[in-house]
Amino acid sequence: YEQSASAALTKFVQENAINYDTCVVSLPGNLASFRTLTMPFGNVKKIDQTLEFELETLIPFDIDEVLFDYTILSSTPQESKVLAAYLKEADFKRFLTQIQTSGIDPRYMGIDTVDLSYLSFPGFLPPEGQYALLDLGHSKSNLMILEGNKIKGLRCLSWGGHHLTQAVAKALELPYDKAEAWKHAKGQVLAGAEDPGLKAVYACVEDLQQQLKQTLFAFYESGERPIEALYLSGGTSRLLGIDSFFSSRLNINVSQLDVLDDSFTELHDREGARHVIPTAFAEALRAVYPNKGAKINFRRGDYAYKKDIEQIGGSLKRIGLVAASVAVLALAYFILAYMTLSSQVDKMNKNVAKMVKASVPDLPKGGAQSAKQAVTVLDGRISAISEKLKRVEGGGSVSALELLKMISGAMPPRDELIVDIDDLNIAPERVRLEGRTVSYEGVDKVKASMEKVKIFKNVQTGNVRKGVRDEIKFSLSFDVVTGG
Repeated sequence: YEQSASAALTKFVQENAINYDTCVVSLPGNLASFRTLTMPFGNVKKIDQTLEFELETLIPFDIDEVLFDYTILSSTPQESKVLAAYLKEADFKRFLTQIQTSGIDPRYMGIDTVDLSYLSFPGFLPPEGQYALLDLGHSKSNLMILEGNKIKGLRCLSWGGHHLTQAVAKALELPYDKAEAWKHAKGQVLAGAEDPGLKAVYACVEDLQQQLKQTLFAFYESGERPIEALYLSGGTSRLLGIDSFFSSRLNINVSQLDVLDDSFTELHDREGARHVIPTAFAEALRAVYPNKGAKINFRRGDYAYKKDIEQIGGSLKRIGLVAASVAVLALAYFILAYMTLSSQVDKMNKNVAKMVKASVPDLPKGGAQSAKQAVTVLDGRISAISEKLKRVEGGGSVSALELLKMISGAMPPRDELIVDIDDLNIAPERVRLEGRTVSYEGVDKVKASMEKVKIFKNVQTGNVRKGVRDEIKFSLSFDVVTGG
């Protein structure tokens, strides 16, 4: 079948000049398997990182032998419900090779069971409510349960028109091709019929009905509410009476899905295509709505669509050229800004040097040609002044100025005693002075006055002598004790 389909596709491409922007191919649902998983997080990156490990414990194959992809059915920050689809890599590779050999390179390759959901976007299916779509194909049937355009459940059933033909051929003892012709001409779902062929058809459809009932029962058991309607499509949905049979046995509304619209379709055999065209429409809508629906696509990794890779490469080249242009412009801007700033710095240096020269008149020649030199000169002057100030203030807990004030305050009033101080030496913890007075008694009074100051200890006089003008010269020293 696969080889004949590939040959037919090759012939079709050769006989028809087909120009296309995007090609979409869906693999048969019976090649793939599906798993609905609940992940304990809503972050897509985490799902990408952990899904392979989750599937490895669930699938009956070596994980290296399969390809898989997924779509998020629902998501919150704390939890995601994910539909994962996987198939053997060898099967995918075989299909892709056969399609590419015919001259077609598909951009998307998904699963037809999943891609049926795209029929919900343009309004072919109800926008609200919970319903099911059953596509009855040749060798298998796809069941899709939707709520609006959200996938709620799906299954690929191993039942199709081929099985009906086999049942008729066996019941009527006919060759396969004649049994196929009988099915198209006389086949219908009729309860209580005596004809062996009709009995075989009824029994075969009854088997499908049992599979549907079991699937829906499991769906309801998971907590989902009942579906409101069932829509039929596919070539086998032409079978007379199959819609009313399902309606009565499943107790739901059943109708044929009609996606044809005179405003945008031109078909020579509209009635012949009416039942089979929904699947083709679903594939076309996969390309129309690439960012919606179930984004399952097996053309990833080693099998990625080559034109996408080429486009990415071209985009990277363009990005590289833009980045290089930006770098050149940035360099030019930097050079211009640097030259402008250099000119401003030179002007500022001259202004600072001029201000420093005006503030420090005794500045040596050439001592402040730049702002840096001016700052150095000012720092030196400030340090020198600070040292002088320290010497005046002293290093102890009482400053030199305070000691001088205490000494002056302790001296006898000048109208009582004339005292002149010729030299005063103030150290951090000791004071020594040289002075003159009019008598020896005056020296004793000066000593007694200093002893009255609490922090002056060990007050002593020395070198008391008479001067050439009969004045009495003396020296006096004492300790400065601030503690205790």
